[in-house]
Amino acid sequence: MRSLPRSIFLLCFALPLVCAAESKPNVLLIISDDQGYGDFGFNGNKLVKTPNLDRLASESAVFRNFAVAAACSPTRAALYTGRDHLLTGVWGVPPRANLRPDEARMPAFFKAAGYRTLHVGKLDSVKAAGKTIEAFGWEDYLGGGGYEHRDPMMWKPKNSSRGKGWTADIWTDFTLDAIRQRRDEPWFISLAYIIPHLPWVCDERYSAPFVAQGCSKELAACYGCIAHLDECVGRLLAGLREMGQEQRTIVVFLSDNGPTSPDAKHADDSGFVAGSDWEKRNAAKLRGRKTLVWENGIRVPCLVRWPGRVAPGARAAFGRAEDILPTLLDLAGVSADAVPHQPFTGVSLRAALDDPAAGVERPEAFRIDIAGSGAPKDVASLSDRQYGRHHLTLRGPRFKYHALPGGGQELYDLESDPGETADVLAKFPEVAARMARACRERWDAVIASGRAFAPQPEGAPKKRKNADE
Repeated sequence: MRSLPRSIFLLCFALPLVCAAESKPNVLLIISDDQGYGDFGFNGNKLVKTPNLDRLASESAVFRNFAVAAACSPTRAALYTGRDHLLTGVWGVPPRANLRPDEARMPAFFKAAGYRTLHVGKLDSVKAAGKTIEAFGWEDYLGGGGYEHRDPMMWKPKNSSRGKGWTADIWTDFTLDAIRQRRDEPWFISLAYIIPHLPWVCDERYSAPFVAQGCSKELAACYGCIAHLDECVGRLLAGLREMGQEQRTIVVFLSDNGPTSPDAKHADDSGFVAGSDWEKRNAAKLRGRKTLVWENGIRVPCLVRWPGRVAPGARAAFGRAEDILPTLLDLAGVSADAVPHQPFTGVSLRAALDDPAAGVERPEAFRIDIAGSGAPKDVASLSDRQYGRHHLTLRGPRFKYHALPGGGQELYDLESDPGETADVLAKFPEVAARMARACRERWDAVIASGRAFAPQPEGAPKKRKNADE
């Protein structure tokens, strides 16, 4: 019997390995910081420039009816765990962002399935007191501290040092290098930018075009930061294409919460005495801002791209931050039982990705104010927390119920009134009654879990100045 030529033998041996690698899609999760619903060209803002994100949207499934939490830490807790952020212990930004260390996080599932895992960027909800980042499934990381947009401190497993240059560029370059190094094996990368979180600082080449269009110095800097972010996303997508990784990489992009601005002064918890900059930025005319559970605080677009596997276009389904982990596991064929974890409250959006018109059955999004009169305060124990002292919402595909401090309640039909301008409680009393009961039941379940409102660990740093801004 004649032996096979060496080249054919090697091909036959390598083919199963190639097929095995191809069967596992890479995952690139990109998170922007404080980028509001109206901060995108594809969402109707005619002033901001986001050509790469606009192109990504044209190639992606676009969820516009999508809810995160009202601030960065709660959203990221939900995103990384697949769970209601209150159940993870997180109820605000530090020192109220104490994600319980027994909560399994997104990369652990992928690592158990044979993926290489990496985190780049903001470390919010990535680490925990007394444990290393690696303990939660990230094999490697390049982390940032604070909101240093230039020459940042670069936290690494070893030899942390201060970088030179714009933070967004450093993180993008590091990510592209990591993809090159991992190109022959499946990988999961979370990339958490700090753009456009305050302070707005950018290279003049990004802000100058907006100054020329008549924007204030502050708004030009904000839009300049977003333009820089957009350029970085474009470089990432081009890198995937050049390295032959585009077809086998699931790209997810979303922001962590709604916008904030020094131009927006509090009038009350529902809105602002807003200047012209805020009016330009809030292109969709949504109510509220970051830290509040009105739509402008919790509504962001979410993009999911997987060429050849997920058809581009708008998705009718309602989605939530806690749905992303179950969705990615479903798409990648990774078992939800890959690692022990607390029960998911998120569900897979796979049905909506497969069929743009499909809805998805899931619990309504339960959210709480992070700042303002409806925000949780420090109290001695869970049993001392009172339902009627908070601003809570139950957010469904169409209706949104508000339980207000002091016992007030309001209902909005987001399908016809996304700006939450007309209370329709009297028009839909049965809907309001059902959602009121469900909102109270969700609160009671959160308190009964014993996991909510985790205390600050001993020796933890004090609250950052302007942490909620």
